[in-house]
Amino acid sequence: TTGLFIVLAGAWYAYAFFRDLPKRQEQIATTKVRQGDVIVRSFTRGELRAVRSATLAAPNLFGTVQVTRIAPLGAFAREKDLVVEFDDSEVNSRLEEKQLELEQIDEQIKKNTADLEMRDNQDQVDLLSARYAVRRAELEVKRNELLAAIDAKKNVLNLEEAKRRLQQLESDIKSRREQAQAQLAVLRENKNKGLLELQREKARLQQVKLLAPISGLVAVRQNRTGFMFPGMQIPDIREGDQVQPGIPVADVLDLSEMEILAKVGELDRANLQEGQEASIVLDALPEKRLNGRIKSMSGTATSNAFSFDPAKKFDVVFSVEMKELLAALGAKPEQVQAILATAEQNRKKPVTAAAPPMMMAGGQMPSGGGDQGQMGGMQQS
Repeated sequence: TTGLFIVLAGAWYAYAFFRDLPKRQEQIATTKVRQGDVIVRSFTRGELRAVRSATLAAPNLFGTVQVTRIAPLGAFAREKDLVVEFDDSEVNSRLEEKQLELEQIDEQIKKNTADLEMRDNQDQVDLLSARYAVRRAELEVKRNELLAAIDAKKNVLNLEEAKRRLQQLESDIKSRREQAQAQLAVLRENKNKGLLELQREKARLQQVKLLAPISGLVAVRQNRTGFMFPGMQIPDIREGDQVQPGIPVADVLDLSEMEILAKVGELDRANLQEGQEASIVLDALPEKRLNGRIKSMSGTATSNAFSFDPAKKFDVVFSVEMKELLAALGAKPEQVQAILATAEQNRKKPVTAAAPPMMMAGGQMPSGGGDQGQMGGMQQS
């Protein structure tokens, strides 16, 4: 009986076990484990800009700054070519006035100098006469022993009067000379001041013509002078416009060497380093992939208050292989060599910071491990 009970209990448990088994067996995906480097691909969008550019600003002409001539947008300007010219009529008018004032001051200096010389000659004659009168009075005093007491007293009084006149004359001559020299000093100081103002006007006259410091394309700025409101269509600066001193009027862009400025997040920044290769796709050439490298990266993150993305990002600058870019744009080999020669010449000249972006580009940055992974750039549809 006991054995039968054990057999029945085992059969029941076996039935319950098979009853609880799933009706369908699930397959678990498996793969072969391999040892290697993890490739991290990072994507970003950037702005294509010129590495070197020169900004031409409106000068301070101490008056109306009106554009009379300006190169057309997209024109090629060689070094020392005229890009912008301003109205110089007011400057020339002030320059003529300053020159006339200087001529008048010179004439007045000559007149005062001649008057001083003539007065000095007359003073020397008067001084000689006064000294002669003192000497004669002294001789008369020496004869007092032979004269009566009243005549001797007159001689003494005459000597004292002659000495007093001589002393007064010497004092007057000294005062007149100092006064005349002070007037000449004032005139000379006015002349020096006039010369400085004349030099300033000449310097302003040289600033009415803005020449291209490097060879490149001309980009005309917008005229932001005056009242503006959101959504307003701001026109470019044209001939006849009046601008404020100091505002940028045009840029000369050296397009023989380009770079891309992009922003990456904190996670992507940790996987990047300077010198890494990058794969670049331009919106204007979506079918072409260009090679580049990470040129520089910022150490601090910043955010743009005017954008819809409040996250802080790091600036990354990519260099572009110009031979590939020019070839993709259809440039011939001789044209590529000429453009690269222009880049070498402009590289030796001091210029300002990079110019505003020219076009959008998608950057591809390899990162991670020993292998170089690629990061496809997002293309604008």
